[in-house]
Amino acid sequence: MNNKTYYITKDKKKKTAMFLELDKIDGYQVNPKTHKDNSIKVDKIVFVNNDLSEKIIRRKVDSKIAYLLKQLKQIEEDDGTDNGMISKSLMDAEKLRIQLLTKYVKYLGNTYQSLSLKKIQIIIEELKYKIYMNRVYKQPRIYPPFIPPFYEEEQEEVKESKRGR
Repeated sequence: MNNKTYYITKDKKKKTAMFLELDKIDGYQVNPKTHKDNSIKVDKIVFVNNDLSEKIIRRKVDSKIAYLLKQLKQIEEDDGTDNGMISKSLMDAEKLRIQLLTKYVKYLGNTYQSLSLKKIQIIIEELKYKIYMNRVYKQPRIYPPFIPPFYEEEQEEVKESKRGR
C-alpha cells in the first residue's frame, strides 16, 4: 500500500490537492480512534492553526478536570471508604498534570496553564487527604491492656511464691 500524504484545501479552483510531508509540519497531532466503514481511513490529523489547537486542548483538559471533580464528589458521597477508587483518581490527576506540563505547554497560554495546574493540584491534595484519612481511621487503635486491680494482687502473690532459693 502506498504511504502518500495529502493536504486538501478548499479554494476557488476545484479538485486541487497538494502533496505535503506531514512529518515536517509543526502542529497538534491527533490520532482518531473511530473508523467508519466505506470511508477514507484517517490515521493522523495535524492541526496547524494555533487557535484551533488551543481550543481543542482546552476542551480536552476541561473535560478531564470535570471528570476528576465528578470522581471526587462521588468519593465524598461514598464516605471515601474505597481506597482503590481514590488511588485510581489520584493517578489520573497526576497523569493529567504531567501531560499538561509536557505535551500541552507549547499550545496553551500561561494564564490558562497556571490556572489548570492550580485546579489539578487542589484535586490531588484533596485525594491525598482522603487516602490519609482512610489509613488513619482504618488502623486498629492499640490501647494498653486493662488489668483489673484484684488481678494485679494475685499476680504479685504468684510471683512471690515462685521465688526459690
